[in-house]
Amino acid sequence: MDLKMKEISEMDGEERSDVSVRNKFLKYLSYITVEPTLVLYMMAFMTTSVVEQSFYVYKSCSVNHRYNDTICHNMNDKRYENITKEVQKTTSVFHLWNNIASHGVPVILALFMGSWSDRRGRKLPLLIGLTGKLYFSAMIVVNTLKTDWPVEYIIYTASAPSAMTGADVAIFAAAYAYLCDVSSPRHRTTRVTIMEVCYLATMPTGVALGSFLFNKVLNKSYTIMFVINTILMALSVIYTLIRLDWQSNEHQRPLSEAKNIFLDFFDYNHVVATVKTITKKRRNNRRTYLYCLIIMMSIYVFQRDEREVMYMYCQLVFNWTLGQFSNFR
Repeated sequence: MDLKMKEISEMDGEERSDVSVRNKFLKYLSYITVEPTLVLYMMAFMTTSVVEQSFYVYKSCSVNHRYNDTICHNMNDKRYENITKEVQKTTSVFHLWNNIASHGVPVILALFMGSWSDRRGRKLPLLIGLTGKLYFSAMIVVNTLKTDWPVEYIIYTASAPSAMTGADVAIFAAAYAYLCDVSSPRHRTTRVTIMEVCYLATMPTGVALGSFLFNKVLNKSYTIMFVINTILMALSVIYTLIRLDWQSNEHQRPLSEAKNIFLDFFDYNHVVATVKTITKKRRNNRRTYLYCLIIMMSIYVFQRDEREVMYMYCQLVFNWTLGQFSNFR
């Protein structure tokens, strides 16, 4: 009898242990919120990051300058050095205007978006930004299929419309704000660090995967590469739509309460609140620290988008292929 009771007691203990482990697993699983959104988004971006630069050069070569595929697929060949220089000038001008189109509007929207998301929640601006990037990816696919469209059409059909949604600015601002809303001050730094590790890990893996797929699996198909990009972006949108809450703290109110959605967003009070957040005095000289961070980020941004110039430089000077540049990245 004592032996049976002991066995029953041990079985109950094992069951309680299993339940405890399961509960802990579910508890930790519940902490996962916005991280997969950024992982999917960054994986989509990094998988085609080098391929995208190659596509712009190819488009300039094949459509703008009307060279054949033999030349345009071998721009790193020394025999075509003069042609490469000619094509790269066109591509450089494209990058200049493409960057203006991609970042001009989001900078203005940022003045409104932060304060507006404080009022209406982080999910909506995050979804809007992701949808803009999804549209960009889909239109790049269209541009790969339209063999008579010059490289400038990418600005008109993809970059400029995508920028109207806030794009990267909306995505990163809303994602970090959401994480701060749903995490306690005690765990906030840890959770932000984990999210950083998760999405930064996609950079080397995404570039390596993109190079492998493009060169070894997909027979250098730009179209299929950007279809993969589009699918990953769509998964990011779907996950965000299903998993995240519309309001992530008690101070946020649903958008349905707004009398006019347009005026609710473009309210000058949002700009005032943004400026006050930056300029108001803080204890322990924290305002000075904030100014230093802004200055450091401004300096950092100068080299952030060197990848376009770097790709063309390595192609011209070192005669690197896409695969070699991917290994370097």
